[in-house]
Amino acid sequence: MLTVFVIILAALSALLVYLLYRTKVVYVRYEKTIKRFAELANISGSRSPVAIYNAVRTLIRDKTEEIKRVSEKLKYMENVLDNLGDALFITDAEGRVEFINKSAKELVKSQDLLGKKMNEIIDNYYIVDLLEDAVKSGSVQQTNLTIFHPKRRFYECKAIPVSYGEKIHCLLILRDITMERNLELMRREFVSNVSHELRTPLTSIHGYAETLLEYDLSDEETVRKFLRIIEGESARMTRLINDLLDLEKLEAGDIQLVLEDVELSEVGEYVIKIVSPLAEELGVSIYEDMERGVFVEGDFDRLVQLTLNLVDNAVKYTSVKEHGPKEVWIRVYTANNYAVLEVEDTGIGIPEEARKHIFERFYRVDKARSRKMGGTGLGLAIVKLIAEKHGGTVSLDSEFGNGTTFKVRLPLKKVIE
Repeated sequence: MLTVFVIILAALSALLVYLLYRTKVVYVRYEKTIKRFAELANISGSRSPVAIYNAVRTLIRDKTEEIKRVSEKLKYMENVLDNLGDALFITDAEGRVEFINKSAKELVKSQDLLGKKMNEIIDNYYIVDLLEDAVKSGSVQQTNLTIFHPKRRFYECKAIPVSYGEKIHCLLILRDITMERNLELMRREFVSNVSHELRTPLTSIHGYAETLLEYDLSDEETVRKFLRIIEGESARMTRLINDLLDLEKLEAGDIQLVLEDVELSEVGEYVIKIVSPLAEELGVSIYEDMERGVFVEGDFDRLVQLTLNLVDNAVKYTSVKEHGPKEVWIRVYTANNYAVLEVEDTGIGIPEEARKHIFERFYRVDKARSRKMGGTGLGLAIVKLIAEKHGGTVSLDSEFGNGTTFKVRLPLKKVIE
């Protein structure tokens, strides 16, 4: 019995020693934890659990607010980058995409791009070389690129290396310069066209004037012939220069329209009087079907210029038709609260592929024939601008070989019956 009692007492003693040991371990851990939280909460005074709890709670609240502010700033910066007109890709040193903005997504027509390499996204090996050079050199690399998918566009591309810690990232910025390239091409083409259009009559004038100086002036018939050519080429240059000046003033808004109530039938009748001698000479019949009392608010002289350009073209391109009737119709009527001026011809028509360019300056369907007939290639561009200055539009309907119809729609002012 005593033996059992001793064994139980020994076991209880061992258990008590163990509990004391565990209590000490727990207390040590508690002290370390309290110290750690105190340091974390920056508590220099009381280290009671309540004080630490309150301090940690305050710390958590402050950090939560700080994280919220940082998140809002990140969201703001992301919105700023998304609203950039340029496409932005952020990649790692190996060219894997880490961030893309909205313009970049629209450029490649895809959303799932993160983690992919740039050569998987844009099929242009210059981009890969540009990224590699930027990372290796640590300096900004720049070049111009042409991307053909989904359609050909021109881009100015910059690769900017950025160090963050021990890692190197790269900002790849693509700015669309297609419009600038097209404008530059248009400028060069314009200068080339103007130079050509001026050079041709000047060459003729110079050549015939030089011939006259060396020629026997007693031959009056030949002299008159040469002078008529010189006069014709001079008139051609004058028309070109006048058209260029009108076009420039219209585009720049330097022309002040003298607005008044204009009856479109009066405009049509005025133009018919001007064009009739030419039409008769070329064997073209002009007919009119114009409603009276259709008024628009406009500049009479500019509306005459618009109508004259359309009718003059119609007469000339109808006169060269080899077979069939040679007729030009001028119509005025109202439709959907618009006054419509319509010029229809039975001429050679306009090919489908040429119609989208027909209102461009210096554009001609048949350049040789147009120059022979004295056209400057600016008439329809002027027509479009005058119509737009009056708040209107101009459209065409044509069948190659069977004639063309131009319709000018202008805001209707009033109708007097």
